[in-house]
Amino acid sequence: MPIVPATAGLLAAALALAGLLPAGNAAQVRPLREPVSRSAVDALAAGRLLVAARRLPDPNFASTVILLVDVDAQGAVGLVLNRRSAATLAKVFPHLVPNTATAGQAFLGGPVEPTRPMALMRTTQAPPGTRHVVDGVHVAAAHEPIEAAVTGGAPSTRLRVFLGYAGWGAGQLEAETGQGAWHVLDGDADVVFDEEPATMWQRQIARTEAIRAGDGVQPAGTPPVGALAASPDSTVTQAVPWLPPALAADAPDAR
Repeated sequence: MPIVPATAGLLAAALALAGLLPAGNAAQVRPLREPVSRSAVDALAAGRLLVAARRLPDPNFASTVILLVDVDAQGAVGLVLNRRSAATLAKVFPHLVPNTATAGQAFLGGPVEPTRPMALMRTTQAPPGTRHVVDGVHVAAAHEPIEAAVTGGAPSTRLRVFLGYAGWGAGQLEAETGQGAWHVLDGDADVVFDEEPATMWQRQIARTEAIRAGDGVQPAGTPPVGALAASPDSTVTQAVPWLPPALAADAPDAR
């Protein structure tokens, strides 16, 4: 069951970070025949996590965990947290002086504008040019704050750079969630900056299923839990169709 991209203008007013994100892709899915509480749809907001349902077959989003960075009447924008590429930040920002940060790897944030960098920063105060998403986490979509963080040598525990993003048009994410494509959980900095992104989805889907087994529904405002154990053989390998051609030589391990 493929997800069909569509064009949607989105986020310029919401992020308002120097005329950022132009039009992007949105996803549509057919029902997965899984009952979903209305509270899951109502919980959609910036700072929430989307955890892909087990039966979501589209390779763009199967086995992904996405942080929503903006949700409004025009649609939604999010970043895939658990697909690390093999491309270093030195390759993404070749004009910057190499340091410990440039040796780190970029993440594949989604199929919209797949060569455009965005970043999540873990700070107590919002750095200039960023926007608060959830406690301790800020998003940057302009080059200046991202390059400043990289130049400053921020470690991967404090800085994640993403290529591309995920986008939905008006009402589309709500429809997908209502059809059972996504579980909705509260995000927190520990989950966003999980040190083992390759097993993030396995742990978060186990978390959602534990909640559903206990309550019968997925409640809004579920307290974050970032420490569920992952099985040693739970790494997911799959095709990532939006790998930028310029980075093809650094093929990701599709986490």
